[in-house]
Amino acid sequence: MLQLHYDVEPRTQPVVSPYLVVRSALLELGYIELSARIEQELTENPALDVDLDYNDYQPLPPGVFSPATSSSSSPPPSSSGDGFPMSSLPAPQSLQDELLWQLHATAPESLHAIGEVLISVIDDDGYLHLDLFELAEDLDVPLEQVHQALNYVQQLSPPGVGARSLHECLQLQLQAKRENGELVPGEVVQVLDHFAACYDDDIAHQLAETTGLTSEQVGEALAYIRDNLHPYPGQQFRSYLPQHHRDQHIYPDAIIYGDGQNLRVEIPQSQAGALRVNRAYLHLERLMKHAQSRGGDTAIADEGTTRSLEPDELDAEQAQEVQDQIRRARRFIQMLKQRRATMQLIGETILEEQKGLILRGVMALRPLTKKQVAEKTGLHESTVSRATRHKYVMLPTGTLLPFDVFFEDALPVKALIAQIIQTEDADHPLTDRKLEEILGRFGHKLARRTVTKYRKQLGIPSSRHRRSSLRVTSPATTRSSVISQLYC
Repeated sequence: MLQLHYDVEPRTQPVVSPYLVVRSALLELGYIELSARIEQELTENPALDVDLDYNDYQPLPPGVFSPATSSSSSPPPSSSGDGFPMSSLPAPQSLQDELLWQLHATAPESLHAIGEVLISVIDDDGYLHLDLFELAEDLDVPLEQVHQALNYVQQLSPPGVGARSLHECLQLQLQAKRENGELVPGEVVQVLDHFAACYDDDIAHQLAETTGLTSEQVGEALAYIRDNLHPYPGQQFRSYLPQHHRDQHIYPDAIIYGDGQNLRVEIPQSQAGALRVNRAYLHLERLMKHAQSRGGDTAIADEGTTRSLEPDELDAEQAQEVQDQIRRARRFIQMLKQRRATMQLIGETILEEQKGLILRGVMALRPLTKKQVAEKTGLHESTVSRATRHKYVMLPTGTLLPFDVFFEDALPVKALIAQIIQTEDADHPLTDRKLEEILGRFGHKLARRTVTKYRKQLGIPSSRHRRSSLRVTSPATTRSSVISQLYC
């Protein structure tokens, strides 16, 4: 006979509280996103209200723009503190970050170091500016290995990235289309093989003569190129921010005030400190509690008035909804307070550890990791990471810096490399090997390939291209002129 048995076995299973999820989400939000989240909560929850009598709010100080951003089409911030143009700040996820992620996922580990150097010098348009022979010499690796790494880089997305010329860029995109099974007209290949030699305004007529195609075939090929191939593949990469957000201004998520040795950190949170539970809902809550204690029918005096709460005024479902809204409002206010306290604690710890950088500049940056901040604050490392990701700090000078700057231990070395190169003899520029020796005298023992990597991340050309006698017209200028012919 079949018998059923129930076995009770104790188990431990991790359960994530919805409260913790929302609190972590609030911690990740920047100033603008947090303000939008507060507005959303005010709209959705009638039990949440703004205290109009709150007078402890301090407006943000005006921003200080660098020369690079002062010519932007975005209006400068007003004296009331309208923020900073987001277009002048680094994107949360750059093209290089995305390419590095793809490289590590697809290429052999033996090619990662070379691939990282190649990616570090890819510009925002997606083009590679690097002498492969010089890179092989600097890294002391075979030229064939550099070509192998480049081959992997040029297979990354978006298609065409890592090209050294417009012709190579478009050819890489055609190759990607073929690999995806798309049929590419043969006339397109012929046009691409000859357009670089065309310099007349009537490019279609000249292409017809050089390729032997008819004007109609050339026109169709050019139309295909314009509609399907992108001359600037790097521009196809966009951060998660919508365009209308990139045109707005950004606010600092922490502000360091003071002068000299007297510095303090403040965490602006818009109107977060002015939130409260709606007074009408508090009044209703008191009435419901009183009614429950008196059996559901009572009269209560409140603010000089007396009213009777009848049992049928609110049914059980409505009463529960009111209680849920009040509970939600209180919880939201509490989570905002915890967010501010967490940001304050992290900001004060960073200020204590990186006071030299704030007062004297990047050369005074101390090695600091998020794990160290977590240990000093008693927080989890992931909490520190969420609290500082994609957020910015305003220094007493008005300079706006990403939080990540305080954790970039290579920053002083990069600044020193830039200073050394600025003072070099233009006719005898310093090679990366010589830079390695000079940095060693300053106490920075780096491998030559690391020096090369930092130099390229700074956008500084090689010694061969810095030599005054070998300075030539930028290839980007020539490429732009060809693109204007091909795509206009």
